[in-house]
Amino acid sequence: VSVQTETVLRQAISERIKPVLFMNKMDRALLELNLEQEDLYQTFQRILESTNVIIATYATDESIMGNIQVHASDGTVGFGSGLHGWAFTLKQFAEMYSDKFGIEVPKFM
Repeated sequence: VSVQTETVLRQAISERIKPVLFMNKMDRALLELNLEQEDLYQTFQRILESTNVIIATYATDESIMGNIQVHASDGTVGFGSGLHGWAFTLKQFAEMYSDKFGIEVPKFM
């Protein structure tokens, strides 16, 4: 997580804005870097954990805004490519595959 991301998170929290996380450049992760599935998952997980550590550091009064941690399963994390103009949340992805395979959405989450 970059210094700029930490600065923006700190500012948002101080202004009582609930943060969301957008993981950009997914096209590069999938096409250029050719990461294995597990490596890609571990990278996403590490970014989420780092972001939530920063949020926990600056969110001193949880009672005002509630839990503001970001989690892919609750829709506060998006994945996409700004260059190619596409994005999705985990829920949108689960709904698409739920329709395709006839399996309930929660089983994909």
